[in-house]
Amino acid sequence: MSKRFTTYQIIADILSFTTSNTSLEATLSAADVDWDAIVVHGSRQLVIPTLYCRLKQRQLLHLLPEDLDLYLHDITSQNRKRNKAILEEVTMLSTLFKKHHIEHVFLKGAALLASGYYEDIAERMIGDIDILVATKQLDKAFELLQQHSFKPIAVTFGDKYFEHKHLPRMTTNKFIAAIELHRKLFVTYTKKELSNALVLNNKRIQNDVFVPSTQNLIEHNILNHEINDDGYRYHRMNFRTVYDTLILHKNTFLAQPSRHIIKELCFNKYVCNHFRKTNVFFNDLKNEYSKQDKFFTFWLTNPKLSYWKDISIKRIVIIKILANRLIKSLSNTDYRHDLWNDRKRVIENFKAKF
Repeated sequence: MSKRFTTYQIIADILSFTTSNTSLEATLSAADVDWDAIVVHGSRQLVIPTLYCRLKQRQLLHLLPEDLDLYLHDITSQNRKRNKAILEEVTMLSTLFKKHHIEHVFLKGAALLASGYYEDIAERMIGDIDILVATKQLDKAFELLQQHSFKPIAVTFGDKYFEHKHLPRMTTNKFIAAIELHRKLFVTYTKKELSNALVLNNKRIQNDVFVPSTQNLIEHNILNHEINDDGYRYHRMNFRTVYDTLILHKNTFLAQPSRHIIKELCFNKYVCNHFRKTNVFFNDLKNEYSKQDKFFTFWLTNPKLSYWKDISIKRIVIIKILANRLIKSLSNTDYRHDLWNDRKRVIENFKAKF
């Protein structure tokens, strides 16, 4: 097996709720454990605080090298402080939107954090606060935030011609996290169960904050990585997404032990693909509906081939985007004019992609 595959397996064993402490302790006590690789891949996949918290919960922190223990402790403490501030911001936004009767629901990390799913709020790294808002109230919500010190970041001219899943990010000096007001969950993908109307209709209140139903949270968590973050296209797995799936599945099982949530979800090819990749490293979610993904294993154990595969896919994607832009420039005079005026940035961006 490749070095990356071995590192992934160790990370998975730390995050898993089924790997025994005895087995994990034996693995981490081995002299050939590459802690540097674990930190590198853990950082790339935004699970460094998660790894530290899981080792602490398992009472295995003594296995960490002393300097690494101090380093991970510091990062986790900073993330805990940040998440406390994010929770305060979420509470403020929730109160503000409810006061002005704006139909909304918090998404992704903000929803998970506000729902109290984590044993330690430091477990989850969060970037922006994502909020789905009823389409007819998007402009009202956007203006309301501007009245409360939030300012939209500058966007390129393409924002006028191509609809994104959210409005421009909004930031403020008063709070720690930027906000993204979503008009929809995906750019092109449509799924009835995750339509704006159903997600908003199925929302529930947790700790005085509107969040999606548990099933909608699980589906959006998975599909956001597989579709929005190109996990399906590039055959990638993300440990932060997987850990959120484990947490949500565990919560669902505790609430409804007889419910087969994986069976319900695996009729979707993207969700099934997520579980197939997850099952390569985790035993938590294995079942007859989602076997191990042999292609995913192949790419992980052949990094050079995987690199060229990713390069090829990326270039095909870029060519499709360029073709779409060319058609737009030929059919839309205003777009062609804006493209010419911003040609220096466009050319530099094009060069960077190739």
